[in-house]
Amino acid sequence: MSFKAVTARCVALAAFLFFLSAHQSLATQFYNDWATNHFSDLPSQAGWTNDPDRDGEINLVEFAFGTDPRVPDGLGGAMTPQFGSASGTNGTFVVQILERNGHQPGVQIDLYLSKNLTDWIRPWWFRMVTNSLSGDPVGSVRESFTTQITGTNIWYVRSAVTLIEAGPEVATYYVATNGSDSNNGITINTPFATLGKAAGLANPGNLIYALDGYYICSNQVTLSRSGSPTNPIRLRAYPGTHPAFDFTLESSSSAGIRIQGDCWQVYGLEVIHSGHNGILINGNSNIVERCVIHESGDTGLHITSNGGTQLGGFNLVLNCDSYRNFDLAGNGGNADGFTAKFIVGQSNIFRGCRSWNNSDDGWDFWRATNSILVDHCMTFSNGFNVFGAATFAGDGNGFKMGGDYQPGRHHYVDCVSFGNRVNGYDQNNNTAGLVVDNCTSFNNGGANFAMNHDSTNAPMVGVHVVRNTLSIAGHSADAFRTGALLTNNSWQVVSPAPTSAELLSIAGAYAMGARRDDGSLPETPFLRPIPGNRLVNRGTNIGNTFFGAAPDLGAYETPEW
Repeated sequence: MSFKAVTARCVALAAFLFFLSAHQSLATQFYNDWATNHFSDLPSQAGWTNDPDRDGEINLVEFAFGTDPRVPDGLGGAMTPQFGSASGTNGTFVVQILERNGHQPGVQIDLYLSKNLTDWIRPWWFRMVTNSLSGDPVGSVRESFTTQITGTNIWYVRSAVTLIEAGPEVATYYVATNGSDSNNGITINTPFATLGKAAGLANPGNLIYALDGYYICSNQVTLSRSGSPTNPIRLRAYPGTHPAFDFTLESSSSAGIRIQGDCWQVYGLEVIHSGHNGILINGNSNIVERCVIHESGDTGLHITSNGGTQLGGFNLVLNCDSYRNFDLAGNGGNADGFTAKFIVGQSNIFRGCRSWNNSDDGWDFWRATNSILVDHCMTFSNGFNVFGAATFAGDGNGFKMGGDYQPGRHHYVDCVSFGNRVNGYDQNNNTAGLVVDNCTSFNNGGANFAMNHDSTNAPMVGVHVVRNTLSIAGHSADAFRTGALLTNNSWQVVSPAPTSAELLSIAGAYAMGARRDDGSLPETPFLRPIPGNRLVNRGTNIGNTFFGAAPDLGAYETPEW
């Protein structure tokens, strides 16, 4: 592709990066239906990387932007730079895109910037639908992408389109609100009525689709059968739908969904009003992704051993939300957003999850001795009596990092804790050294970091490692155990202490924003350092990716040209 000489501040390039996400094999229908409509007479050209009209734009890009893949006219103004800031400023950059057929499901559009056509960066983008223009096709959508980085006099933009889900597979079993467990369940027109029926028949490699609707459940759904690492059992929302499972009618001792087996992949379900835990995991090597759990009678999602051979290890909880969980019997003193407690297996991971308005804590790893990774997670507004309880016993920590003088060397990376009633990050008598890297803690009712707990009942068996963290506006002083390895944290490298004026935004409503198309947390200006200020490039290199001369302080890295 050739380029004209740059004579304007801002130039949009009709050049595209394209990526295939890890979910290609778990595709949904939208791209496949589009490809069938356009290439029924030429199926060999239906692949997402094909470019049948040879205009430089592959089918996936033409699908996302709504252009005709058989007419060689490129993207025809699909990207329009709106605003940029000059060199020497903390700039704002705005790009508008036109999706001619509306915002297509199953794909994600990102924008990359460059000032020299050689080095490209993908900054964070705050996205919102904006007004249509005269002449826009009926049903089209315009989106505005806004970011804030240092200014530059000349800049370029190009797009990246990610394929997340391409089309529905033929499932082994279907479940629907209008189904019947006397059906055979093997077609979309003869579905079962309950998840339990399908789960009881599932074998390794099977796929269960839950169709759209609101399911009233009177009993716990137990996933007791097991898949294998190469052939997991997949329980998924049917592409483009939102199945919700309400367990109001079950007993107070029952979970909503209990995963006792191994190698399940549970995707896209909403779990409401469970008697006890919303989702309880006893098995190993399971993935729970893009699930929403709320108003449970205890913790939203809980990992623990079943007391037998199932230790609850090697599980991944990915891009899930858990909120407003409350235990009536304990006056709110037990219900957290996410927990891994008591006997817990190895190598559990929470990634991209949010937890808020839970009666007790956002996360709680009470007595968990095997190391747990918490990566890119956010917790806020926990421990407040939003439930109207006459007697309330919720603790109100964001991340409760252990407990009962048991050692568990848990690791927190790029996490955010703000506005909790008590502490942001709370050691809670964990006797192991905890690791906290590039985390942000803001405006918590106690300390932002409370990691100096008593060790009278059991000696510490390790030291804390805390690096590149950002603490702003805590209501009590941060505290750490003597001997903790503290490196390049805000209270060490910034003086006087940083304030909220050094952040792009402190509007907590941003934290409730819609997730990105791939399920990851929303990208917003909330709690991000202002470009070029004293919170940028002040960390130490710990081996993670960063822009500029050194990592920034806190959970958010500021892009640099």
